[in-house]
Amino acid sequence: MKLYQKSIFYTILGILVFELGMTKVQAQQVDGVLDPAGYVNKYDTDFDGVGPRVYVLPAPRTREELLTDSYQEKTAFQDSIHRALDLQQLIAEFKTTRAEMNVQYLLSPMPSTALAWNELVEREVGRGNYNTAYGLLHTYASLSLKEGTISQTLGLLQSALQHAQKTSNTSDVAVIQYNLANIFLYDKNIQQAGYFQEAYYKTAVQQKNIIDQANSLLKIALIQAYDKDYRSAENNIIRKAIPLLNRAKAYEQKIVAWQTLARIYQLQNKHTEAQWFLIQARDLANSKNFNEELPEIEYMLASSKFVQKNYNVAKKEFLQADELAKSEDNKLLQLAIIDKLGQIYMTQSDFNNAETALLNYKDLRTELFGKEQ
Repeated sequence: MKLYQKSIFYTILGILVFELGMTKVQAQQVDGVLDPAGYVNKYDTDFDGVGPRVYVLPAPRTREELLTDSYQEKTAFQDSIHRALDLQQLIAEFKTTRAEMNVQYLLSPMPSTALAWNELVEREVGRGNYNTAYGLLHTYASLSLKEGTISQTLGLLQSALQHAQKTSNTSDVAVIQYNLANIFLYDKNIQQAGYFQEAYYKTAVQQKNIIDQANSLLKIALIQAYDKDYRSAENNIIRKAIPLLNRAKAYEQKIVAWQTLARIYQLQNKHTEAQWFLIQARDLANSKNFNEELPEIEYMLASSKFVQKNYNVAKKEFLQADELAKSEDNKLLQLAIIDKLGQIYMTQSDFNNAETALLNYKDLRTELFGKEQ
């Protein structure tokens, strides 16, 4: 091949190689523009019809993103959990009257409808048997409370109180007033809660029952705290209730007093002070072998640490609270605990434990509240 022919050949070859390289670069540039994520790698670059040259789908969501969404979705349900915990406590504190013991023979079989209950009560009222009437009404109110029908419970208790006040059973009247006060507080009716709790306290003073006086003062303090009168609330516990409990050597009630005071400080976002009183409550409970309040105490301690973002200590205390709650089969408290634990795991990017906590949370929530929640 002659020299000039070789030169032409290599020139043409160079041009072809250059054009192929440019085509490849352009294709890569097109690829980059059409799908930055790189998931679409085959399409017609020559397409020039109606619509986009390629439909680019979003990249698959990561495990972290999916977990974050799930945790954000369940945040709104926290109020329902706290409300249910308050109802559980309310049911546990519901006092019974003496009259209820005398009406059991009328409740076999138990009335199955509201109409049957009303007929039973009206019959006793018609006979002037007011003791029996309010005993029946109070029993019915207790059952209604366990079903969570607050407005019905309040109506039944108010009817029971009206009939009880027609008798000389002062202690039962006071019991009904105490229950009314607690349910009104749960229902956020501060004025009515205060009215009935003060009435109960006056009876306790008249009867010189110092433990009942102290317990009532604790409730009055909570009412004051929800009314944002924190100074009066604190003084009612520190200066009045606790000295009465010390005099009576009522250690179990004193544990509750420390817890109540801690709760009042938590309402003020004073979590350091709350923790100090919770530690006093825990130490007293351990020294006197009163284990019933320990799960709630540990949960409250952990919750304050959680608010302060002391996540490592909060995690340890939540796990301890969980063990105690499981030992008492308190599934509602377990749900509240696993809810907070999961949030800690997410904050610490511990996604394995966060995912496990979320599954446990969903199982417990379905068991307690049903699938529709």
